[in-house]
Amino acid sequence: MSGTGLLTERCNPYGTEGDGNVQLAGGLYPASMMGNKIWYCGSRAAGVYRMTCTGGEYGFRRANDSGPVPAFHCAGGHQGQPMPLCDAHAEEFSARMYQAAKVLARPWHDGEGHEQWWNPRDRVGGPRANEMCPACLTGRGTPWHERIRDRMETADALQAELSRYQVMPVALLSRIAELERQLNAVRGDLDELHERGIIHKCPLKLVEVS
Repeated sequence: MSGTGLLTERCNPYGTEGDGNVQLAGGLYPASMMGNKIWYCGSRAAGVYRMTCTGGEYGFRRANDSGPVPAFHCAGGHQGQPMPLCDAHAEEFSARMYQAAKVLARPWHDGEGHEQWWNPRDRVGGPRANEMCPACLTGRGTPWHERIRDRMETADALQAELSRYQVMPVALLSRIAELERQLNAVRGDLDELHERGIIHKCPLKLVEVS
C-alpha cells in the first residue's frame, strides 16, 4: 500500500477483497469451503491491522500426586496477514479479549464421565475473530504440525464418509462401525495433543501497523 491508497481502500474484515487469496479461519480451511454468500464491509478503511498471538501456558500433565501442572508454554508472536479495517471493525475485533485458560482446583465431569480440568468457557475458543490463533491450533512451528494437520484432515474425511453412509437407504452397519472406530482413534490422538497443550487456542490481539 502506498500513497493515499488507504484513504480509498475498503474495509476488508473477512479477507474477501483484493487479489482473491481468501484464507478461511486464518488458513485452517481451503477456499473451496467458502459458501455462496460472501460478506463484505462497505466502509472505508481507517487503518491497517494484524492479529498477533499473545501466547500463554496451556494443557497439563499429571504429577506424581496426580495433580495437574502446566505442560506447554506458547511464546506467542504468530502474526496474521495485514487487514485494512474501518473503525467499527477494529473496535469489534479488539473487544472482549479472550482470556487464557486456567487449571481448575478441582475437576468437573462431562456428559461421558471424563474429568475436565478447564472451565468450558475458557477451554474452547468462541466465534469471535480474536479468540483463536490458527497457528497454535495446528501446532505450526512445532514438530507436531504435520501430525496435527494430518489427523484433522483425516477426521474430516472420515466424518464426511460416515455421514454419507448414515443417510443411505440401506445402512451398511459393518462399514459404519469401522468408520466410527477409525474416527474415535483419530479423535483420541487429537484429544491427547490438546490435553498436553500442544493443540491450544491462544487469544489474539489486534495491533495497528499503519
